[in-house]
Amino acid sequence: MTDKHGIADAVPGASVHRKRGISAIWLLPLLAVVLGGWLAYKHFTEAGVNIVVVFTTGEGVEAGKTEVRYKGIKIGTVSELNVQPNLESVAAQVTLSKQVEPALREDTRFWLVKPELSLGGVQGLDTLVSGNYIAMRPGVSNRTQYVFNALEDPPPPEPASGDLQIQLTAPDVGSLHTGSPIHYRKLRVGEIVDYSLSEDRNRVIFQAQIKAEYADLVNDRSRFWNTSGISISGDLNSIELNTDSLASVILGGLSFDTRAGLDAGDAAQNDDLFRIFPNFAEANTGHEIEIEFPSAEGIKANHTEIRYKGISAGKIIKLEMKSDYSGVVATASINPLADVLLNESTQFWMATPSISLSKISGLSTLLTGTHIEMDFSQEPGTEQYHFVALAESPAPRQDKPGLYITLASTGLEGITRSSEIYYRNVSIGTVIDYHLNDDHTQVLMDVHIPPKFAPLITREARFYQNSGIDVKANLSGVSIQTESLASVLRGGIGLLLPEGASNAAKADANSQFTLHPSLQEASKRGPSIAIAFADGQDLSAGADIRYLGVKVGVIERIELNHPEPGVTAHVSLKPGMEAFATKGSVFWRVKPDISLKGISNLGTLVFGQYLAVEPGAGAAQYDFVGRESPPEQYLSENGLTVTLEAPSLASIKAGRSVFYREIPVGTVTGFELDESARHVNIYLHIDPRYAPLVKTNSVFWNATGINFDFGWLSGATLKTGSVQSVLAGGIAFATPNAPGEDIDDGAIFTLHEAAEQQWQDWSPEIPLTRSSVKTKRTAEKNDSAR
Repeated sequence: MTDKHGIADAVPGASVHRKRGISAIWLLPLLAVVLGGWLAYKHFTEAGVNIVVVFTTGEGVEAGKTEVRYKGIKIGTVSELNVQPNLESVAAQVTLSKQVEPALREDTRFWLVKPELSLGGVQGLDTLVSGNYIAMRPGVSNRTQYVFNALEDPPPPEPASGDLQIQLTAPDVGSLHTGSPIHYRKLRVGEIVDYSLSEDRNRVIFQAQIKAEYADLVNDRSRFWNTSGISISGDLNSIELNTDSLASVILGGLSFDTRAGLDAGDAAQNDDLFRIFPNFAEANTGHEIEIEFPSAEGIKANHTEIRYKGISAGKIIKLEMKSDYSGVVATASINPLADVLLNESTQFWMATPSISLSKISGLSTLLTGTHIEMDFSQEPGTEQYHFVALAESPAPRQDKPGLYITLASTGLEGITRSSEIYYRNVSIGTVIDYHLNDDHTQVLMDVHIPPKFAPLITREARFYQNSGIDVKANLSGVSIQTESLASVLRGGIGLLLPEGASNAAKADANSQFTLHPSLQEASKRGPSIAIAFADGQDLSAGADIRYLGVKVGVIERIELNHPEPGVTAHVSLKPGMEAFATKGSVFWRVKPDISLKGISNLGTLVFGQYLAVEPGAGAAQYDFVGRESPPEQYLSENGLTVTLEAPSLASIKAGRSVFYREIPVGTVTGFELDESARHVNIYLHIDPRYAPLVKTNSVFWNATGINFDFGWLSGATLKTGSVQSVLAGGIAFATPNAPGEDIDDGAIFTLHEAAEQQWQDWSPEIPLTRSSVKTKRTAEKNDSAR
């Protein structure tokens, strides 16, 4: 073509420039590809896992509605429900969360949870609101699986950490089922979680779980028994009805206990197998103990009961001969539910029928047979499982309220356990036991006085035997005295309260009284008192109590003190001698004194020692501490007391003589350190006849031994007293030719080491009378008595 009009020349030429790179229009397809990939990845990673759960029926399962839960949390949903081609089951297509796929193992379990009402309670209650759901329990095997058969019933609950899983076996299921409780001392500690037939199809195996906090209660000695239902047993004596808790009666249940006693058991392990006994009696879960008897007479294994206060506490389960053939050993089972103590205080004895004049006891054993009684103290003690049976029933324990006292007698004389104490023909107490004292010279009877009669027993109470018949005959006639028929048959003790006895001090617990042979003997006796001495040397029952040489009482018995050292003399005063049972009375021992100065109290060599007494003037008192020498007050009223001060005791001893012109006129009665400990106080007693010889200016010196004086210019001088003072030792004194005034009791003098020549030359004229002083003391004593 030609440019006719010249247009090409008129239009300027255009220039074209080409761009390099991708055009922006391609960004949208690229973005779409990335987004599609991300959505595909997300769909792949978050898509659920499809599994199939096969049920025998589709009842309670709905597609798009029934959830799958694990520990209450939703993890999937049933998406489709189809009948299997064989028409025998239903396949549920289930979509699960991707995160649970690792739990889909060969042993993973699925089951349908729906509301269930039974005697055991209501299960699946939450399904009433949310509807049925499928529960899942993850498996632990190594093989992955996606098709499962649902369980007909829920599997056993998973055990918590530390729970004990054991197996129990029984001939049949009985009233037990899944969820049946297991009790220990009525406390629920576990339950049955499953059961099935054993491999040989002859027994039922129960799977049970014990909570972790109670797992230590089960060991290889534990016994399980069925507590379902009601058990009735009986004999001629009684009918026994046994039931457990109402829940166990309705639901069925088990109880167990661990046999304690002779051997300790090993802790139970998981899957240990235990037998279920039909009842407690056959389980024999008691604490095993051994009791030695002299013979097996009246004892039968699996029959003879052990009772505590009438309540069955156990049973003898085995009898064996001792290795030395000296008796039998009975193995007993003590019911742990009886709540009895087995320690060193526990006692066992045979209970047999007893018929005597005093009483009839154990009559029920004529029908039911003999049984074994037991008793124990509530005080804690060392646990014990081996015992020796008592030959007879023990005395009742002294734990009842009231007053316990002891009566001492030379013999029982018809008194037995259960003999009663009578006052005005009213029974006020009972003899509960008796035994010999330590030296086997007397019988001590333990007596219990009930609280309402305890105030009757004062320190002046007197007891006498009132059993039997008392016959007296003389020229004036025959006197026959009898007590009540009960006292004649059973033996009895009477109480005598002398006039004014009700005002006396009340008897202390465990006080001891003398049991007099008769009312007449008790009437002849006054108050009973007790005098303690450091030892009982030459003291004996029957020794006199004398005042100014006159018998005012007698020692009835001497007893060792315990735990304190020494002895106690129990004294019966004569009637009317109440003045010697008062505060201020002093008792001392009078015994023979043989020395070079002479012999005193010669009669005690023949008739034995006796006790002298100085009466007091205070309130009534019944316990005293005896002395070995007369008190200062007594010596003062029967002579003169003097105190000497010396730098040391030297050879002075109590009992040494005091001489005047080499004639014994007194005695050293004692000595002690002065309160400042700077010198020694030596106490003297001057006989009444020679008391006037001691004046205010008298001097005393040590007359013991020999005094030798030597000097180069003066030569040697040997000074001695009389042969008696040299050998026996003592203290001498002299009074100047111009005597001073009479002294009062307790006057103090200095004891010189030796006499001066002029002292021995003194020769005063002194009348041996002190009427004024004696009269003054007598008047003071009379005034105090008034």
